[in-house]
Amino acid sequence: MLRRRFNRTCLSPHDLAICERVFDRICADERLDPLDPDAEILAVMVVAIFRNAHTGECELLEAVRSRRQNGAGSGH
Repeated sequence: MLRRRFNRTCLSPHDLAICERVFDRICADERLDPLDPDAEILAVMVVAIFRNAHTGECELLEAVRSRRQNGAGSGH
């Protein structure tokens, strides 16, 4: 899903691979089907956070988890 959605962006293959691993990890952890519409929202979030200077894989993973936990807790 992530590769299809963002393959034509300004991300390098290395950057895309980082985002894809984080996306896959979150999907696995949350038992989210990568083809589910919620996964598309996740993919957008991963790339947006990556572009906002969270370029290390561990840092990106933690930032995405934090954002999703905060969003789930706020009723969104």
